[in-house]
Amino acid sequence: MSEPLAVEIPSGAGSAARLSLLEPALWQALQYSQTLQAAVEAWLALQAPMLPATSGCVLVPGTSVGLAPLAVFPAQTEAEIGLRETAEAALRENRPVVQAMEQGGFGAWIAMPLVIDGAPFAVASFAIASQDKDELRAAIRQIQWGSAWIVAKQAELVGRVERKILARSRSVLDLLAGVLEQSRFAAACTAAVTDLALVFACQRTAIGFMRGGSARIAAISHSAQFSREMNLVRRLGACMNESVDQRSLVLFPAPEGEVYVTTAHADLARLQHSARVLTVPMLVDDQFIGAITLERPADQPFLPETIEQIVAAAAAIGPVLNDKRLNDRWLPAKAWEAIYNAARLVVGPDRTGLKLGIAGSLLALLAFSVIPADYRVTADARVEGLVRRSVVASYDGYLKMAEHRAGDTVHKGDLLAALEDRDLALERLRWVTERQQRTYEYDKALATRQPATINVVKSQIDQADAQIRLLDEQLSRSKFYAPFDGLIVSGDLSQSIGGAVSRGQVLFEIAPLDSYRVVLNVDERFIADLKEGQTGHMVASSLPDQPQALTIQTITPVAEAKNGRNLFRVEGRIVADGTRLRPGMEGIAKVDVDRRLLAGIWSRPIIDWARLAFWHWWP
Repeated sequence: MSEPLAVEIPSGAGSAARLSLLEPALWQALQYSQTLQAAVEAWLALQAPMLPATSGCVLVPGTSVGLAPLAVFPAQTEAEIGLRETAEAALRENRPVVQAMEQGGFGAWIAMPLVIDGAPFAVASFAIASQDKDELRAAIRQIQWGSAWIVAKQAELVGRVERKILARSRSVLDLLAGVLEQSRFAAACTAAVTDLALVFACQRTAIGFMRGGSARIAAISHSAQFSREMNLVRRLGACMNESVDQRSLVLFPAPEGEVYVTTAHADLARLQHSARVLTVPMLVDDQFIGAITLERPADQPFLPETIEQIVAAAAAIGPVLNDKRLNDRWLPAKAWEAIYNAARLVVGPDRTGLKLGIAGSLLALLAFSVIPADYRVTADARVEGLVRRSVVASYDGYLKMAEHRAGDTVHKGDLLAALEDRDLALERLRWVTERQQRTYEYDKALATRQPATINVVKSQIDQADAQIRLLDEQLSRSKFYAPFDGLIVSGDLSQSIGGAVSRGQVLFEIAPLDSYRVVLNVDERFIADLKEGQTGHMVASSLPDQPQALTIQTITPVAEAKNGRNLFRVEGRIVADGTRLRPGMEGIAKVDVDRRLLAGIWSRPIIDWARLAFWHWWP
């Protein structure tokens, strides 16, 4: 592509004639300009005579004072106030704006925003020496057609920058891919320096990592093996140390205006006959882990674009190489580093909260190791009555009434329920009548002295007496009374009035209110700690503020599986009268065993688990 022509845009009287002579040069400048400003200057010189416009300008937004002129027509003049105000209105409304000139001026201001990708990047404004609507409409149309040149030039410049960024990103990704393909640290470093030397046309590239405050070379391009005692290797390490110590990239020869130490780089350059040397440090997690040194011949300097690409490549491959370096170390080295880092956290000047937390944990551990406490076995508990009396139906019948049901408190002698007794009463009346009739026959036989009849009638009278006594007994059992003061724990016949009742059926269960026992479901891991006679306390869920003292009475040897655990039934007796306790209440019971250290109490589940695991895997 040929270089753009430098064209001086004419202004003043007679400029139109000279402009027509320079029109080909202006078109060439518009087409091949390398900057937006040069293109806009040529465009204004071509656009103004086509409108026609007495003056014009292109303003760009984004400055602290509002719109700033990018180019002005005629050249070397100031943008008029009317041009600026019209341009600001067009940019604010994002559409073409026409404003009539004020203060006796004949003409109009025309402004149009220049938009790319939906966002305005500049505003073109012209002064038209006419207020005719058709002429102004034609001028706006001409500006719209002509502005395509500026929009295209802006898109070209933006695309050029984006292509440079894309090329740089592609080269960085290719380097990163080459490093990621290697599984070992040494191979990854070799691949990195080889690719860097090829991509950036370097004579030699070296990479090193900090160890003990000094850089150690990990790989050199075009060198399969090298010794740390070599003069070249020592000078490369010195260049990396120089860059890391200054926390900045170092370029030799240094550009004008840059002030940093380049002694080691100068030595390396003299060794390679005045070569160009560039060292870029690698930063990972706010720490410089190493550096990359690149060398070029004296006639091939490092351009700013190339330096940016190298810096981006170092930032991309640095963390990857550092991870591979850490992963390739021996296990003792990894363990030692972990211990060292932990020690630095504890002993270092920062992280006061961590130190206080560790100190508090140590004090708590010390306290748990010397302070004894009561060791208690905890288990789920349920309250039951010490005595449980059942009220059973003595014969088949039908329920007549039910005065109480489960949950009611009753006293001794209270009527609980009754069976229907009309059939029994009628049957008793029949046998009473039968007895009276046999008695009359018995008296008649005595009067007539009939011994045989007397004996028969006497037997019939005895039979009637027996039946009456049986019916009286059944009538007495048709009503059920409370045997003692207590609580009905089961039995609700209120919904079964008139229903059949079978002989032997349990109608009610009554427990006393002053005698309770507690049933504990103890896990098999702790059953060996319990013995008969041990004491403890039980807290019911409904009475959490009233612990009840208990004594262990019976430990059953049979386990029951429940919720994935083996539980043993242990019975205890409530020592004091629990006036508010009721059968069926559940809660938590703790049985006192002995006194032990807190550390032993809390670590026992872990120790028991470890013992079982060890026993399981031990051959």
